[in-house]
Amino acid sequence: MMNPQPDNSTHIPGLLAQTLGHEDLFTRLMAGQTLVTGNSRLARVLKNQYDQWRAGRGERQWQSPVIIAWNTWMERLWEMASLRACPGTGYAVPGPRQLISLWESTLKNATPTHSLLRPEALAGQLRETRELVVEWQLNPADPSWSSGENENHAAFYQWNRVFEKRCKKDHWISPEDRLAPLCNALRAGLLPASVTINLLGFDEFTPARAGILAALAQNGNTLCRLKMTPRQDKAVLWKYRDSKQELRQMARWVRYWYETEPGSAIGVVVPELENRRAEVDRQLAEILCPGHDPSGASAKPWNFSMGIPLARVPLIETAFDLLSLLDRRIDIQAIGRVLRSPWLKGAQSERNQRALLEKYLRDNYPRQLRLDDLIFCATEPRKKDHNGEALPPDQQTPQDWNCPLLGGALAILRRFARESGGKRPASQWAEAFDRLLMNLGWPLDEVSGQPGTQAQGHDQGYDQGYDWQALQDWRDGLRELATLDATEPALERRVAIGQLQRICRDKVFQPRSAEVPIQVLGLYEVNGLRFDHLWVLGLHNGNWPASAKPDPFIPGRLQRAAGIPHSSPQRELEVARTITRRLLETAPDCVFSYPGQLDGEDVLASPLLGAAGIATQPEPPAWPGETWRSVVAGAEKPQTGPLQSPGRLVHPTAHGGSSILKHQALCPFRAFASNRLGADGLETPVDGISPTLHGSLVHRVLELFWQETRTQAALLALDAASLGARLRRHVEAVTDEDRGLRQRPA
Repeated sequence: MMNPQPDNSTHIPGLLAQTLGHEDLFTRLMAGQTLVTGNSRLARVLKNQYDQWRAGRGERQWQSPVIIAWNTWMERLWEMASLRACPGTGYAVPGPRQLISLWESTLKNATPTHSLLRPEALAGQLRETRELVVEWQLNPADPSWSSGENENHAAFYQWNRVFEKRCKKDHWISPEDRLAPLCNALRAGLLPASVTINLLGFDEFTPARAGILAALAQNGNTLCRLKMTPRQDKAVLWKYRDSKQELRQMARWVRYWYETEPGSAIGVVVPELENRRAEVDRQLAEILCPGHDPSGASAKPWNFSMGIPLARVPLIETAFDLLSLLDRRIDIQAIGRVLRSPWLKGAQSERNQRALLEKYLRDNYPRQLRLDDLIFCATEPRKKDHNGEALPPDQQTPQDWNCPLLGGALAILRRFARESGGKRPASQWAEAFDRLLMNLGWPLDEVSGQPGTQAQGHDQGYDQGYDWQALQDWRDGLRELATLDATEPALERRVAIGQLQRICRDKVFQPRSAEVPIQVLGLYEVNGLRFDHLWVLGLHNGNWPASAKPDPFIPGRLQRAAGIPHSSPQRELEVARTITRRLLETAPDCVFSYPGQLDGEDVLASPLLGAAGIATQPEPPAWPGETWRSVVAGAEKPQTGPLQSPGRLVHPTAHGGSSILKHQALCPFRAFASNRLGADGLETPVDGISPTLHGSLVHRVLELFWQETRTQAALLALDAASLGARLRRHVEAVTDEDRGLRQRPA
């Protein structure tokens, strides 16, 4: 362990720098010192490691350590300052959605907005821009804001003034503006001095954060910026043919170490993890647990650092599909998802009927339906026999696709749609949506009575169940919707649903699970973590260093002068060097890899890897076993004998018309499956009259016409007026008997 030395890189008086190992860090935490981390993930990992360390010492109980992420720490400081009535703390801090709502109302009422097509789409970007301006303490009086070089700069300057006036008028304070009052309170000695504060996982401090730390030091706090002891031993670089082969070899390497050293910590670093999450997950599943049921999430020995938007969780998607049934016209795709959903009352008992109902709707109705039509089809009795003759009421029976439980739920939806016209406060909509969905049987399993258990396995052993956690986040989203009472006037139903959708898209769902040995992380999430084995994917000369992406609403000169992230190529180069060096210190065994080709173009390794002294070496160790694909491919070929004739048709004729000949010519098996067994896919309906429907209508009209006319002589005996009248009568009869036909716009 090094002796404490002043940290000259940050220019914060009183901030010390230290390098230490986990044992020394945990000893400090046991003594009651505070640890502030750069992100919540690092705090969570260190808490778990601390608990394991205490348990390894033979202890049975201990006080929880004070390990807290920076943002949560700021919340606590602000709460303490507010309770002590420090100057400048008498304002309300808007929540995430309230802040976006304030920006949306600013854009609607500000002058430069008239030329924007969708002003509200800019609200999130402007919130991030203002956070950068405040955190990096950019000068609002600088002439470059209004120099005329870029109209975006002047527009943001005006929008920001309107936003600040709105906040001052309504007694709001934006979260980034809290740092200044906190600094003043600390310098004035209005907040008590804490124990030693350790900082871990920070590459740099913005000027605003540096001001907070300087004020804490001035207030008598001991501050120490920590760096974990490097674990560098060896690093190798390997080139693969393409990204697919690179992922496959990475998964084999992971399984090799997972089986060779079961207790080791294995890390996989993936650039642009949010875009590649699905393919990485798929490749790990194929190698580590082939045949794995995707619903059994607890069986996976790997974990992703990055969650997914709450709106993309299947349970929550079903909730929004149910709410979409309140629209005037409902797309058949949304109806199909509702009919197939396991999170709706009757999903198990009416499973077959709902499948038949979807097929019936696709075959007989247009692409968009009304809720009344859906209810009619789900509850309509059989009114005609096989010959098309009307049945008396006492002989009418349910159709094969009748779904009484679904019909009851849809009736509740229809009643809600009729009673929920007009505008209401957001809190009333949140309560109404929650009550409506529970009345519909969402999200309870009809067998177990638990939320979402039939799809995700409530007894799988991971914390509280995947869907149970999603349900809790959904209710947090409803509470966030309710907070819009403070910033929004009364809302219409569609607007309230839209706000709830945006809340769930912005809310990241990261289910809590048991600790696993394999961690998949993004490039910027490794700071402070340590592994036994680390694989870094895809660092090539096209993406590392990353391209500069300056903020479009801040003058470039101010961005470059302040050193704002992504502001210039020089800034990105320095960040890439820092992260590359950090990756090398994270594990004693590091593997860097890159694809030789991307989209048909040759690529080279990132020059930073060569500069760090990482040389190409023989391929790293890998699991030698065979995947299920290779086992199937190498299996003994089946022995074939003479094919037996399928026998006579059970029914007098095979259905399909000319498709029988077409399918037989293309593939005899397809002809047998489609025309003999009826194994057809679901239709994709259209709004108008499809060629298939047109042909069916013509055939039905001709059938009725010839049943009445019967002979050529009778046909020739009709004059033009009589012929036209007879045809019109049969056309009207055919179109009137088809309810779905009347709903088509054509």
